[in-house]
Amino acid sequence: SYYFQYPIDIEVTSITFNSKEVIPNSIFVAIKGFKSDGNNYIEEAIEKGTTLIVTETLPTKEYKDVGFLIVKNARKALAILSRILFDYPDKKLKIIGVTGTDGKTSTCFITYHLLKDLGYKVGLISTSNISVNESIIPSPYRQSTPEAPILFKLLRECANNKIEYVVLEATSHALSSYFSRLSKIKFDCSIITTITEEHLDFHKDKASYIKSKLKIIDKLKDDGILISTYKNPYLDRCLDKANKLNKQYFIVEDSINYQINNLDTLSPLSVNIKKRSYETNFYLPILISNAMLSCLAIKKLTNIKFKKIFNKLKNIDSIKGRFNIIENNINRTVIIDFAHTSDAFDKVFSFLTSFNKNIIALFGSGGERDIEKRAKMGLVAAKYCSTIVLCEEDPRYEDNDKIMRDIEKGINSTNNNVHLVKINNRKEAIIKAFELSYPNDILIFLGKGHEQTIERKNIKISYDEEKTIKEVIKTLYG
Repeated sequence: SYYFQYPIDIEVTSITFNSKEVIPNSIFVAIKGFKSDGNNYIEEAIEKGTTLIVTETLPTKEYKDVGFLIVKNARKALAILSRILFDYPDKKLKIIGVTGTDGKTSTCFITYHLLKDLGYKVGLISTSNISVNESIIPSPYRQSTPEAPILFKLLRECANNKIEYVVLEATSHALSSYFSRLSKIKFDCSIITTITEEHLDFHKDKASYIKSKLKIIDKLKDDGILISTYKNPYLDRCLDKANKLNKQYFIVEDSINYQINNLDTLSPLSVNIKKRSYETNFYLPILISNAMLSCLAIKKLTNIKFKKIFNKLKNIDSIKGRFNIIENNINRTVIIDFAHTSDAFDKVFSFLTSFNKNIIALFGSGGERDIEKRAKMGLVAAKYCSTIVLCEEDPRYEDNDKIMRDIEKGINSTNNNVHLVKINNRKEAIIKAFELSYPNDILIFLGKGHEQTIERKNIKISYDEEKTIKEVIKTLYG
C-alpha cells in the first residue's frame, strides 16, 4: 500500500538506499536499518539530485521538484522498484534458487559448472562467485544474495547477454518478508540442501528461520520443481508445503542410488552409480551430496540423461574455500574450509577423524551474529579435536574476547582433554597453530574460506586465508 505526495512528472534512471550513491535522477529509498535511519539522509539525497524519495514516513516539509512515495514497507518497495527499473529481467530467465543452512554456495557452484559444461549459457549469483556473461569472478558483495538494486542489475545483464539459466543463492535474510530482496522473482527450480539452525540473531527463533527458508517453495512458478534430500532434517515440512501449494518435488535418494568410494584415503572421491564409477575433484562427502542435488535438478529441468551429467562432475575444480587442501612440504595436512555452523563442523570433523585423531582446529565466530551457535560450535570441535585455537572471524563491533568466551563454554562442557589457545589476531593465531603442530597432524582453518576481508568495527581489513597460511608456512619452515 502506498500513495504519492507532491505528484509530478519525474525522470528516474537509477535506484539506491545509500545516500552516498545518489546521482541526479535517482530514486532514494529511505530505509530504517539496524544501525542507521535512511530518513536522516533525505536532505543529502535531495542535494545530490534525487527526483523521488521513497519512505515510510510523511515528509515534514515540501521540496520543490522532488516526488515522495509513501509506502508501508520501504525494503519491499526497494525490491519492487528495482525490478521495474531494470525492466523485469527475471521474466526472461530460467532461475534456479538454492537455499539451506549449509551447502548453498557449493551447490550453486556445481550446478553452474555442470550446466555450462553441458552447453548452456549460465549466470551465477552466490556468496563466492558472480557470473553474468561467459566469465566467472569472485563476488565483490558481502551478502550471498545482493541487495535488490544490485541483484536486478545483475539479472538484467544476464538477460541482455542472452543467458538461459541463472543459479541464484537465496539466503533466509533475502527470502524473509522483512528484507524481501527477491521481490516477485519466481523460480523454475528450488533446491533446499539441509536446514539446521543459524542466523537466530536476525530471525529470533527457529520457527521464523525455517519459515523464511520455506518461502523458496512459495517462489516456485506454477510448473516449478522442488529438489531436496532425506539428509534435510526439515524435509517433511518442505514436502508438506510443496503438497499444499501443489508443487512437484523430487528427492535425491529416491532418484539416484549412489555410493561414495575412496572414503578411506584423503584423496578426491569418486561415486558409484548403477555399476559405473564417476570421478570428482571433491574430498568431502557432503560435497558429493550437494553435487547429487545439482545433478537431479539439471536432469529434471533439461531431460539430459543422468550418465551424461555425472560424466561432467570430473571437470569441476575444487570450490575456493570449501575443503581446500593446501599443498605443502612440511608433512602436515593443511585444510581451509568455510564451515561456520555446528552442523558443518560435525560433517567436516567426523570425516577427518577417520584419518587422524590429531586435529588442530582454528576458528572464531562472527560478531553481532547468532550468539546461540557459538557454544555449539565449541562443543562439536571439542568432541573431535586435540587442539583448538580460537581467534577472530569478523568481530565487527563486538568484543572478540567475549565471542571466544562464548565458544569456550561449549568446549568446557565436554570432559575431553582439549588443548585450548586463545589469540585475537587471526594471523598470529595461525602462526601458533603451526607451532603447536607435529608431523602428520591435520590443521584445519575454519570460517573464512573464500572471504577476502576481516570486519573489525566498521572497517573491512583485506585478508586472504590461503595466502596468509602459505606465508606462515614459508616463514616458519622456509
